[in-house]
Amino acid sequence: TVPKNSLMRQYTALLAMNDVTLFEEIAKIAFSRGTGARGLRSITENVLMETMFAVPSLSDVHTVYLDAKAIRGDSKPILLRGADMTVERYEQLVQGGHVEVDGAVPVELPDEDDDEEELRA
Repeated sequence: TVPKNSLMRQYTALLAMNDVTLFEEIAKIAFSRGTGARGLRSITENVLMETMFAVPSLSDVHTVYLDAKAIRGDSKPILLRGADMTVERYEQLVQGGHVEVDGAVPVELPDEDDDEEELRA
């Protein structure tokens, strides 16, 4: 049976994901660490930590793209911006060999130095 408050169900709803491979990657990491459901939550929160801080201040971001590399920490989640940048379009461009894609940027928190400069201005 699946618990009523299943973490997987919560994150699927929260992230509107239907990509089972992400869950498999998260589960592999949790298993290798010897953790259970708390491990799943911790891994997911760590992957999305910067995203949770960055996205609220970016009004033009409509989708956060996660893949297995982002889950493993080999890359950052990608922020998709603009009405014409869809997940399907992004994946086509990346598979076509595009390294930089207009309307898609990795998650980055502003440097503290940038914040201090803005405050001084």
